[in-house]
Amino acid sequence: MDIGDLVRLRQPFSPEPNSERTYSYGIIAGIVWSEDASPPSSPAEIVLYLYDLDTQQIYVDSAGLQAIYAFRPDELELL
Repeated sequence: MDIGDLVRLRQPFSPEPNSERTYSYGIIAGIVWSEDASPPSSPAEIVLYLYDLDTQQIYVDSAGLQAIYAFRPDELELL
């Protein structure tokens, strides 16, 4: 996995409470390593922009910002 890669979330994710809108894809915005790890070990977290495959748009929050969310690597699949 690398920055800019498209990934699939193993479980749909809703960025807004009480919303039925969920996302199943994301674009990698960053990779977080634990203090004592670096490639080729597994990263601690993957930071994503949520991505709508149908509209080909990145999720924008109520403030108009492209919000980012962190997931564990085992919660994602590389496409």
